[in-house]
Amino acid sequence: MSHKTILVIAFLLSCQANAGATDSALAKSLPEPTTQQVKTDASTQTVSSQATSGNWEPKDIVLAAGVVVTLVLGIWNALANFRSGRRTIFVNTVTSQRIKWIEQLRQDISSYSGLVYHWAMTDLQDNKEEQQILKEVDRLNHVIRLRLNPKGTHDKAIEVLLAAIPKHTADQAKIKELLEQLTVTSQALLKEEWEKVKDESQNGPLSDRA
Repeated sequence: MSHKTILVIAFLLSCQANAGATDSALAKSLPEPTTQQVKTDASTQTVSSQATSGNWEPKDIVLAAGVVVTLVLGIWNALANFRSGRRTIFVNTVTSQRIKWIEQLRQDISSYSGLVYHWAMTDLQDNKEEQQILKEVDRLNHVIRLRLNPKGTHDKAIEVLLAAIPKHTADQAKIKELLEQLTVTSQALLKEEWEKVKDESQNGPLSDRA
């Protein structure tokens, strides 16, 4: 073996020894894991093992059940509030429309009665004025009938009076009697409808309680 070969072998052995010493020094310089770190790693491994294997503790089951119950109750409350909101809107709409109907019917009947009374009790000399009154009386007659319920007791009575009044325009006493009956019957109808409005505003639509 030549002198150069011996030198190369010696150099390689020296490098290997230095590398081993460096690894040993690096290992000594690293801090050893604390007791808390060891416990944390063990807990993490335990949780991971439970999640993987499906082994739940009783407290975990109770917690999960509580979350599910809370979710279900939240959905139920949302649906209940939605239905209640729609019901409230419907009741308010029906109530407001019924109030408008009552007021409009009152105005139509009062205008009709006033025109008929004026026409029957006044000796109209102006043919044009008389034609205008008759035209408006005829219009109101049809409008009032369209606002009535054909199955209602008071409504039917009003329709009978509306049909009878034009036949007795020459008899002032009869006209007064018929117009008084129309007023009384209309008052009964309007009061009945107003009571329905108050009932529906407090207890909901009558159709839901039929």
